[in-house]
Amino acid sequence: MKEKIESIRDIDIAILTCEDFSKPGGAQRLIMDQARALSATIICPQYDPEAVAAYDPRCDVDVISLDAMLPTEPFRQIAGRRLFQKQSFSYDFYVFNDDMASRYPVKQMPHMYYFNTPRRALYDMYYPFLDELPPLKRFLYAPALSSARFFDRRFVREHVRHISCISHNTRNRLQKYYGKEAKVIYPPLHLEQYRCEQSKGYWLSVGRVDKWKRVELQIETFHKIPDKELLIAGPIYPAYEHLKESAPPNVTFLGSCTDEMLMTLYAECEGFITTAIDEDFGITPVEAMASGKPVVATKEGGYLETVLDGYTGIFTHPDVDNMISAIRIIEAEPLKYKEACLAQASRFSYEQFCAEMQMHVLNIANTYTNLR
Repeated sequence: MKEKIESIRDIDIAILTCEDFSKPGGAQRLIMDQARALSATIICPQYDPEAVAAYDPRCDVDVISLDAMLPTEPFRQIAGRRLFQKQSFSYDFYVFNDDMASRYPVKQMPHMYYFNTPRRALYDMYYPFLDELPPLKRFLYAPALSSARFFDRRFVREHVRHISCISHNTRNRLQKYYGKEAKVIYPPLHLEQYRCEQSKGYWLSVGRVDKWKRVELQIETFHKIPDKELLIAGPIYPAYEHLKESAPPNVTFLGSCTDEMLMTLYAECEGFITTAIDEDFGITPVEAMASGKPVVATKEGGYLETVLDGYTGIFTHPDVDNMISAIRIIEAEPLKYKEACLAQASRFSYEQFCAEMQMHVLNIANTYTNLR
């Protein structure tokens, strides 16, 4: 009988990902936290030591580069899959931060997939994605996406044995599209990095400006309340540069910000606003709450798992008048939400994530008879 594995340090774990560690980002931060929790090695197409050091200043996480520059979408998926399929690894256990590009022939390999979400352009956002394309591209993409969806479902159903994911919202998608159950392990925050300071009167929005985030709704809202200021922090996708040009004077686009800048922005804002379409999880409202600041969020997606309506913020419909009403309610008593925000954010600590991730991987590892 195989001896039970008691410690995560007793197994050699690799995390396979197609994320490039060439610049800091939320995905890179999560993978770093996962690697640190599991004492795992990260294997990725390429990395920049300075970018890695941003989340690993003590250099206690091993990162292996495959020295490959992957093309942009949609060819990235094909190239990434081929890149990993050519490799030969000899680890005891594999964690896949799922992207179609990083898929490796799992079969009997001891493994766990950690899903952010099934690829949305293949499933719930298939038609909105096609609607934004010009006619010729739409004609070409429709059958290609349908084919990709078929192979995606087949791969997960036939080869993926153990799944965890970032939220119950994602868990529901996994059940719907793959017929698979998943363990929810929320992404973490390092709570000691956040602070709450006196408000400087502005509202804050954080995240990339693209078709999923409905930033235009935020701009329209603040256009109607010119006495309030909105700061939007995050990269702007090229197709949405026009939003910056047409924004009213009380809306400012800050572009990409360092972690230090973001901590200050969170600490000094009056409140936080977020409006993404059916967000997978959404770490930014949790970051705002970790800074003691209330959140106005659309009542959908992962926000339902993080924001407590009436206690840590207010839910609204994706409607300008609703959002203005929520902002006015919060500005009347912004400090009344502080203690509830801090308490709610504590549910998403790195220590909690670490304990849950280790326990889950150990439980899976002990189901394999060929492991150690």
